[in-house]
Amino acid sequence: MRKSVSSEADMAPSFFQSRAARGRAVALVGAAALATGLMAAPAYAAVSGTITVTSPSNGKVAALTAKQVVLLTVSGANATPLSEDNVVSVDLGSCTSIMTYVVTSPTTLSVKTPGTCAASTNGVAEAVNINFTGSDVLTKASAITFVPPASLVAVASKPVIAENSSGQATAQQTQRFFSQGGQYIRVKAGSGYAFDPRAAAALKVTLGGKDATEVKVYAGTTTGGLNQGDQLTASNTTDAVLTAQVGNYLTFKSTAGMDESNDTITIAQNGVSKSFLTADTGADVKTGPVITATSVSTGKSTGGTTVVLTGTNFDKTNANWAVSGTAHVFFCGVEATYPTTVVNTAGTSLTVVTPSVSGVSAGLGTTTYAGTCPIKVTDSSYTPAWSSPVSPSADFVFTQE
Repeated sequence: MRKSVSSEADMAPSFFQSRAARGRAVALVGAAALATGLMAAPAYAAVSGTITVTSPSNGKVAALTAKQVVLLTVSGANATPLSEDNVVSVDLGSCTSIMTYVVTSPTTLSVKTPGTCAASTNGVAEAVNINFTGSDVLTKASAITFVPPASLVAVASKPVIAENSSGQATAQQTQRFFSQGGQYIRVKAGSGYAFDPRAAAALKVTLGGKDATEVKVYAGTTTGGLNQGDQLTASNTTDAVLTAQVGNYLTFKSTAGMDESNDTITIAQNGVSKSFLTADTGADVKTGPVITATSVSTGKSTGGTTVVLTGTNFDKTNANWAVSGTAHVFFCGVEATYPTTVVNTAGTSLTVVTPSVSGVSAGLGTTTYAGTCPIKVTDSSYTPAWSSPVSPSADFVFTQE
């Protein structure tokens, strides 16, 4: 409750500029009126109203994340009108005296979170306070919950990769995804976070502005009663299991029609979401050369097999398909050879001849004479240079003679 005015210092200064001024005031209003005014200073009513967290509507906000906007609404028949003059700060849970707020109307204000709001203990909702002048406070208990947002491994560890390249060395893992979708993608959690497959967690992933499908979670370590790589499901996952599986991973299938100008991957879990840019993941979405089928899938490891590659967005200029050109085809890292006519006019078909990959370090290896090689189309006319995604349709099996 704001204190009543009870001293000369609390009154309007015009009444107390000097003894002479007071004398003139007495002459104007009368001694009785002056005495009455001094004995009964105006009283102020306590602030009132009910706070609602209007946005986010679930009252959940990412912990330790700055510049999230929380919209508060004050309602009620006798609710105190909000203004920039009477609101002095806002408390959101353990984050107190927040000054980054704007009073948007007599009933609403928006406040931006600092980056220091720690996760709510045991997920229990915390109070919201609007602090007014005169030390008055309007409180809403159990109003907001700070939830740990998703975290990924460091960008150097390639947190987002094509699932088919997960068995390769980190440097060789593929991080470029074609906008047509249909690829299986792996996402690796940070060491202090775990993806949760249970329905209550409402795990959701988007890439390139499109919702992912077939989202699945897997154990990252052999602990918590699971072996590394085991799928986590609603039936085998508990809080204890999840605690033991921090740093696990998920996979999903990308959706057609992704926007190549939007390389962002967004992960929502437990009511909060976090977006990761290319700078955070190293991954990008592009519309470029992609292999969708091969005319033959096997050939001699010494090379010489003619293969027609079907796909999209192949460079339509035959002269560019050469060792000295800008467009190339590689089998296990060894460049193919090219006939005079390599590409069709539509840019959907390439004809190449397989190289020798037997017994060479750039191919299968100096002591290996048979095996499966990925076929890659590269094109340096893209920035950065394009390398077609890894997929089962771009595998070629070399046999030993």
